[in-house]
Amino acid sequence: MSDLHIRREGFAGQHLAVVPAPVRKAAARHPLLQGLLVTDAGYFPTAEGHRVERPQAAATHLLIACLHGRGWAKSNGTELEVKAGNLVWLAADKPHAYGAHAAQPWTIAWAHFRGDEIPVWQRELGWPDKNGLSQFEAGIEGITTLGLDKVYARLESGYSIQHLLGASVALRAVLCAAIDLTKGAGAARTAPVRTAAMREEMINNPSRRYRLEELATGAGLSVPHFCLLFRQQTGYAPVDFLIRQRIRKACRLLDTTTSTIAAIAADVGFDDPYYFSRCFHRIMGTSPRTYRQAIKG
Repeated sequence: MSDLHIRREGFAGQHLAVVPAPVRKAAARHPLLQGLLVTDAGYFPTAEGHRVERPQAAATHLLIACLHGRGWAKSNGTELEVKAGNLVWLAADKPHAYGAHAAQPWTIAWAHFRGDEIPVWQRELGWPDKNGLSQFEAGIEGITTLGLDKVYARLESGYSIQHLLGASVALRAVLCAAIDLTKGAGAARTAPVRTAAMREEMINNPSRRYRLEELATGAGLSVPHFCLLFRQQTGYAPVDFLIRQRIRKACRLLDTTTSTIAAIAADVGFDDPYYFSRCFHRIMGTSPRTYRQAIKG
């Protein structure tokens, strides 16, 4: 397998377990592991700069759960944006690449695996691998309950047959949970989950123009019901929450770029730089200029 890596690993707080090649070879002959064998698994939080390219493909399938932030994945000419709540399957034996969004790097849990059962799992999930890339919207709540953390936790405990079997069982549970989500997608999601999905959209794309009616419709709720649930989840009304997300993004740009304050205001979604400055002072307690000049860290 030929890989081109740019910070594939090395993220603060990460988990990473790679089954040694000799152990994989021996495990592939075990009757209970021939169907499904996890070869590596892990968790990368806020994986800034994460990028992997496999132009010669990989011998294993890869499942990625995006827990926070954003990223992208591509295979065989198909490229998809990946955001929080998405579950991605990259098929074995097909060239692919994936990575974190530059400004909003993803937090992901993932697992590489192989085995005779995989075509059946793909059919049950309704994910044909003809393009080498499949994606499903599991939702913010759904993606965190899949249980990929249990897969890498078993491997971190060791590489005995017992641990490998435990990882395989944990991955089967993840796939079963994914099937439940795919069969019950849409109407089965509760109002709080749908509201949280709109909240995550605002976090990921704060510069975009939103209308309150649009957000409520996206959650399948009336405007009053949406506003009530939104305030319960965040402590803020939707408009105030959006402004705070824009100011958060503005702080990052003030800290990391030399762009003018007016340009940053426009970049984060404010048409009027004076209104931007007033909002910034209300939330941060200081002006954008003073904030930029302050020593931090």
